[in-house]
Amino acid sequence: MTDFLLVAPILVPLTGGVLLVAVWGRVRIARVVSLLTASAVAGLAFYTLFMVRDDGILASSLGDWPGPFGIVLVADLFSTMMVSATALVAIASLGLTMLAQERWQERYIYPFMLLLLAGVNGVFMTGDIFNLFVFFEVTLLASYALMAIGGRKLQMEAAFKYVVINVVASTFLLIGIGLLYGELGTLNMAHLSIRVASAEDQSIITAVAVLLLVAFGIKAALIPLHFWLPGAYSHIPSGVAVFFGGVLTVVGVYSMVRVFTLVLGHDQAFFQPILLTMAGLSMWFGALGAIAQRDFRTLLSWDIISQVGYMIMGLALFTVASVSAAIFFILQYMLVKAALFLTAGSVERLKGTGDLYRLGGLARVYPLLAASFLIPALSLAGVPPFSGFWGKLALLQASFDLATVGGYAIGAVALAASLMTLFVMFKVWQWVFWGEAREDTGHSHRQGSEYPLLVPIALVGLVTVVLAFAAGGLHDITTEAARQLMDPTEYIDAVNLALLE
Repeated sequence: MTDFLLVAPILVPLTGGVLLVAVWGRVRIARVVSLLTASAVAGLAFYTLFMVRDDGILASSLGDWPGPFGIVLVADLFSTMMVSATALVAIASLGLTMLAQERWQERYIYPFMLLLLAGVNGVFMTGDIFNLFVFFEVTLLASYALMAIGGRKLQMEAAFKYVVINVVASTFLLIGIGLLYGELGTLNMAHLSIRVASAEDQSIITAVAVLLLVAFGIKAALIPLHFWLPGAYSHIPSGVAVFFGGVLTVVGVYSMVRVFTLVLGHDQAFFQPILLTMAGLSMWFGALGAIAQRDFRTLLSWDIISQVGYMIMGLALFTVASVSAAIFFILQYMLVKAALFLTAGSVERLKGTGDLYRLGGLARVYPLLAASFLIPALSLAGVPPFSGFWGKLALLQASFDLATVGGYAIGAVALAASLMTLFVMFKVWQWVFWGEAREDTGHSHRQGSEYPLLVPIALVGLVTVVLAFAAGGLHDITTEAARQLMDPTEYIDAVNLALLE
């Protein structure tokens, strides 16, 4: 049963994708299969999460290979929470894709979305750093295809940049993995956690860490490695943008948290100022970039860079409290950002444009859509009592508890960036939802009822509300997840036991 639960988040969507290829072109069947597949992944993920919380970390070695060559999958609290949140975002993303009713696009979107879901879950579940690279490539293969659907000039330009920069990132990652294996003779993360600190040549380990920082920093769009992102999510299908905005960038953050705690946690003093600087720059300039935008989705894309800064801030402080706060922030962010991209996609569907200056007065015409925007918008800005407030409060407490210049400085930047994010959300409200309705957007034939579009928004919006009221319970779980990351003893024991069985 354990083996099935660990492989299911990868195998189930992969099987669903293959099935959709077999029934290619049958859009109605594809809708049902993709939605059932994502729902099955969500159900299994939450069941696994409860098992891990009650019984401890689960691990499985596939293929009967001996250590350190075994293909190991590991379910700890961090990975299972990420898989669970990803499944919810996938359901919402598929829902908007169905409601957008771009039938010729749908035949391509569903199989590649399921392949993307399999790759992302593989990144979360793997216990081997080479397989982390393999699942990254599966994820990138699917995302390349999804970005190219439509074939418009700006879209293809953004897709080309995305491909090139991610090939560079993958190259850095592969070189780092090769050096790590050459020095330590294993790529199993549990084994690496033990061997890294006792390596004879620490300069090679530091060089590997720098390579991995660049690779994961590109994938997470950390400043100054962010330049590919703002245009990448603005021209793709709206349903795909929901998953990209809510999940794809977080995959790079997850990998950085996993590797720099479990594998490379011995050299925190060297990397702390680097990570704090990158986090502060990302928070500040990401928010500034969002302020300058006039397109709804481009504005949200710039804000991704700012929010990633908060996540890396929690990692960079390297305490149980800060890592717990980072995990809490990541989980609520995935749902909040997905809800905002759902709102942007719904606005584009109803009005035919995402240009803020061509919109206005939607609160009068679509009051429920306007109301559904407010909760994730206020949460993103960190307004109490919404989930984003609790995440940012925990990060600020962790930074000030550190009682260092770096801790105080990053806390001040985080506060300033939150105020800027609030201004960004107020700008969207003012230009999109406030004032008099503008009927002439150039695409009036697309206007219709808001009610169907509210279904996926309500799904993730309801979860964000639950997170706000259950913040204390979730914080307890994220604190335990942070302890598992900062003290990898339980992780190592679970992996070694799986390799011996």
